[in-house]
Amino acid sequence: MTLVAPAGMRESDETDWAVVIAVALVAEIGLLWGFACVALVRRRLALRRALSDG
Repeated sequence: MTLVAPAGMRESDETDWAVVIAVALVAEIGLLWGFACVALVRRRLALRRALSDG
């Protein structure tokens, strides 16, 4: 399976679906980990501020 129509394609221009899915999964997992880390840092900072204020 390819990502482009076979009419204007040469054999060397093929991109496997497995490669595309792998890249998408790696990017998605990276973004999710990044957001989770940012949320964790924000919670820790908020906890420190709450403890130091009161």
